[in-house]
Amino acid sequence: MRILITNDDGFNADGIKSLKKIALKMSAKENIFVVAPSENQSAKSRSITYKKDFQITKKSDNEFSVDGTPTDCIIFALDHLMKKKKPDIILSGINWGYNLAEDTFYSGTIAAALEAADRGILSIALSQAYASKEQELNPYIFAESCGARLCLSIFENFSIANKKTAFNVNFPVNPRMQYPDCIKITPVGRRHNSNFIIKLNIKSQFLYTAQIDSINKNSTSISDDDYTSCLNGYVTVSPITMSILNETDFEKLKKVNF
Repeated sequence: MRILITNDDGFNADGIKSLKKIALKMSAKENIFVVAPSENQSAKSRSITYKKDFQITKKSDNEFSVDGTPTDCIIFALDHLMKKKKPDIILSGINWGYNLAEDTFYSGTIAAALEAADRGILSIALSQAYASKEQELNPYIFAESCGARLCLSIFENFSIANKKTAFNVNFPVNPRMQYPDCIKITPVGRRHNSNFIIKLNIKSQFLYTAQIDSINKNSTSISDDDYTSCLNGYVTVSPITMSILNETDFEKLKKVNF
């Protein structure tokens, strides 16, 4: 199995190191390729480096850092590095911080998976909720313990019939059960109150900083969606696609007399 690994936290992030450990349980080292941003590219969504050169640095035989976005990484890997022999699966992550509900629109981790899925390759985005004090030594230890089994299960069931679908996996801070009982298949939720906030920089009236606020525990998200389920200790798995068409309003719009 040929595996391509990427992320949005950057080539040297701890999460991608853990993802390599997961990949090594799935395939031989020579079949694992890493193409990741040279710097943190969180919240870049599906942005690309447009009409501007960007540098690619070879780190080892199968590992490259890209001075660009997660989507740039996928495009380079599929159109150049692995053009003649495509990967069988693409793993994106492990993101430091969950990617739930509205986060799916902003996340570079998920964007990379969607870019690959849109090109017909089964892709899985993996994210780890912010750690508790008990997790400080290795916040990815649970993901490392069961990530390979989870990814292989998805691959074995969807690699042939995959219809440009990516899979969004989120690991909770404290799993409520052992694997696989902790797995919960969930729809993508909506918090209604975004946790992205923009604050005025106290040093200048012209500088603002975008950041992620703490988890909104007063969310109106439904009980079985990815957001609520992950907060309740489940490993959530959600199938997602690039489709942005509102089919209901599409049919209604065709009846409008302009």
